[in-house]
Amino acid sequence: MAQAPPPLYPEMPGPAGKPPGKGLAVTSLVLGILGPCTVGLGSLVGIILGIVALVKISKGAATGKGLAVAGIVVSGLGIVLLPTLGLLAALLMPAVSSARGEAYRAVFLSSMKQLYVATATYAVENDGRLPSADAWPKELGEYVGGNIDEMTAAPSDRDAGRAVAINAALAGRGVAEIQNPSRTVLFYECAPGAPTAGGPDLLPPEPRYQRGYVIAFVDGHVETVRPERVGDLVWTSSPRAPNP
Repeated sequence: MAQAPPPLYPEMPGPAGKPPGKGLAVTSLVLGILGPCTVGLGSLVGIILGIVALVKISKGAATGKGLAVAGIVVSGLGIVLLPTLGLLAALLMPAVSSARGEAYRAVFLSSMKQLYVATATYAVENDGRLPSADAWPKELGEYVGGNIDEMTAAPSDRDAGRAVAINAALAGRGVAEIQNPSRTVLFYECAPGAPTAGGPDLLPPEPRYQRGYVIAFVDGHVETVRPERVGDLVWTSSPRAPNP
């Protein structure tokens, strides 16, 4: 009885009948493509598998040599370009961080503006007086368009709690009594856990955002104030005359 001929690819017998090394070549190419996502580890393994695939393919009349070469080249490029990608990421990180900070600042400015609108509505319904020092979050709760706790929290750290305080010198006073409203502080960002009312001593040691402290003034405008300008603002109930 004649014996069956040996398998065409003795290194990889089996029902699938795949040429030796072709699967390794495909894997090498895939790892090379994914190399940057694996911090270069995939590219290194891809080069090794690509070489092994070439060796296996060279032992038989198998296809897949092009895939193996492509896997080695792509994997090699991944290793070569990895430092460049890392440098680009390092250069982009400050820009991304700055953009995120600007977005948070814009949200905080908007929240302060809404808080002022709620305060103005409260004053109209309460003989022109501002909310009290201790209970203003509760008193303004029904006038805001959302949750007062969310509105008074820092957008960059919602879990830290209230990040806004009222100027204690103005709390409960009549709006008409306040001179120089464009320079007189009404609401301002404070350190987490600070009292509901106070003066500039409640400001965080450093502004949350690059441009300065977020402050709402009695005349309704909201702006970011550089730390060196805080002392020029009016924090008392009897404002001094503006500098000539």
